[in-house]
Amino acid sequence: MTSKTTDYKLADGTPWRLVKPEESDNEWCVLWLQGFTSTIEGHTEGVIRMAEATNTAHALLNYAGHGDHPIKLDDATRKQQLDEVVAVYDELVNLGYTKIMASGGSFGAYMAALLSGKRKLQSLTLRAPAYYPDEEFETPYKDTISKTRRNDRAFYKDIVEKDTDNHAVQAVRDYDGQVSVLEHSKDEVIHPSIPQAYFSAAKCGSYILIPGAHHSPKTMSNPKHYYDLIEMWLRVIVIATRHEGGGKK
Repeated sequence: MTSKTTDYKLADGTPWRLVKPEESDNEWCVLWLQGFTSTIEGHTEGVIRMAEATNTAHALLNYAGHGDHPIKLDDATRKQQLDEVVAVYDELVNLGYTKIMASGGSFGAYMAALLSGKRKLQSLTLRAPAYYPDEEFETPYKDTISKTRRNDRAFYKDIVEKDTDNHAVQAVRDYDGQVSVLEHSKDEVIHPSIPQAYFSAAKCGSYILIPGAHHSPKTMSNPKHYYDLIEMWLRVIVIATRHEGGGKK
């Protein structure tokens, strides 16, 4: 099977890409939301594998401050990045896709959780999901705690309770569809309480533990083993969602 890859830009210049297997329909699509500082270019190879393995179109974007986006990272805000995610979702609807799944990793999982409160999703997948303070949502990255403590991994290990008052967790709490949470068991960045908080918030959830995986498997001695395992689970989720017909907002 081969795929057609088409590049687009939002009105504000945000680049996004659609990967469409030649035999896929125009109904189902996965909005693939990668992690912080990750790019379209860095994820396209894996996304093509996922798209062809599930015969499902996949879309991905360069958030503000990422890749060839015209705005610098220091000037980007999470609000702007979420607006871009929502805009790509709307572009997919304009292309005729009526059943859209969101699958996010790390920062992308945080974006996916927020998206679930903005648009209808057939399913929501949160892999090694990150967590950010609401009060910095409209703050340029250069002025955030995340930037000033970028190398302080203790910041990302803050313990989150299941009843935490946070927009991303609350969006998951309000979402009626299937939520799949994947925890990397050796994650040195994200404290286990964070994926557990998202899972506890879900009305209908599945919890998957990826044994031995660090936050970013590419830093490990055998990254292919872990990427294969992760992609296997992500394929299962997409295929199961399609089989069941998906969920509600």
